[in-house]
Amino acid sequence: MKKRYRWLLLGVVLIGICLRMPMTAVPPLLDNIQQSFQLAPSLLGSLTTIPLLCFAVLSPFVPRLARYLGNEAAIFVALVLLTIGEFVRTFTANWLLIGTLLLGIAIAITNVLVPAVIADHFPKKIGSVTSAYTFSMTLFSAIGAGASAPLAQKIGWQPALQSLAFLTGVILLFWLPNLKLNHRLIEAPDAKKANTRSVWRVRGAWLMTLMMGIQSLLFYTVLTWLPKIMSSRSVPTTTSGLMLGLFQLAALPAAYLIPNWAAKAKRQRNLILVLCTTFIIGLAGLLIPSRSLWYLGILCVLLGLASTGAFGLCMTLFSLKTSTAAETAAISGMAQSAGYLLAAVGPVSFGMIYGVLHSWTLLLILLIIAVVIMLLSSLAIERRKTFFD
Repeated sequence: MKKRYRWLLLGVVLIGICLRMPMTAVPPLLDNIQQSFQLAPSLLGSLTTIPLLCFAVLSPFVPRLARYLGNEAAIFVALVLLTIGEFVRTFTANWLLIGTLLLGIAIAITNVLVPAVIADHFPKKIGSVTSAYTFSMTLFSAIGAGASAPLAQKIGWQPALQSLAFLTGVILLFWLPNLKLNHRLIEAPDAKKANTRSVWRVRGAWLMTLMMGIQSLLFYTVLTWLPKIMSSRSVPTTTSGLMLGLFQLAALPAAYLIPNWAAKAKRQRNLILVLCTTFIIGLAGLLIPSRSLWYLGILCVLLGLASTGAFGLCMTLFSLKTSTAAETAAISGMAQSAGYLLAAVGPVSFGMIYGVLHSWTLLLILLIIAVVIMLLSSLAIERRKTFFD
């Protein structure tokens, strides 16, 4: 591998570090933030909702930014915004919201463009590079969730969050050499005809959007309500928290292995069937009101493997089922827009339904139905050579 592509590979892996950790580090510190800034509970909830809405609203427009600046330059701008947002959000309540907004904008840009960079520069190593990227993202997501509270106890919550800005600033420096590879996304002559249609009019793009949307809905809904489901069945709060940690820890093997398997396999059908079946078993298992730690632990492992495996498969399909980096960015932008919109709305709406029914049974059944719909859309995608066929 040429030296310049080694810098790019390192940069992609390092970007994975700072995409989820700025979000997962916040929930354990909500009490500290509320006490410092005297925030209403609704504003505390917005610290998660604002980034997700940014992902939903901005993702379709990111490919236009990439065509104007180039992928690598656009990612550089995103890292600058991310560094600033992480640093200023600890000053005051207003700066907390401004910093969170900047953070959401920055991550929306990188979410869409990293798959395009992988498709552009590593067309023969899509699986392995995507695996390294998703593994890095998943690992440091768990580290952010687990380490922020202990670190805040030692140095304070503001310095704890500002340390993320320092980390992102270092990653920004490592990305600088990749600006030499920057170029604007101009379609190849043989691709122009295929792209005269808007991506929003392509059936394959809608199938991918449905798959990505349901995957996001499932992940964020389970992440939000899994401890509550266990607590409602008299599982101690501390144990519920440990089970959520197991859910995230179990995701690590899937984050690394699934993109590799998806890229190397001639067909992804069997992988899709395994992931969706694992999801259904995990969700159906929660319908049984068991308090056994072994039983609940197995369900958390299954759900962690399935949710992160589905995410890794989506990231890989963005590159596998497109012919150019421009197509990858367009599909990624569209699919992530709807996906994160569902992710933002799903947990809230499920919480409202639970507040009326005071039962998880119907909600779990609805999630199982969502998995079946994701299965059907995934198999339809798998049969296509590209999304534009």
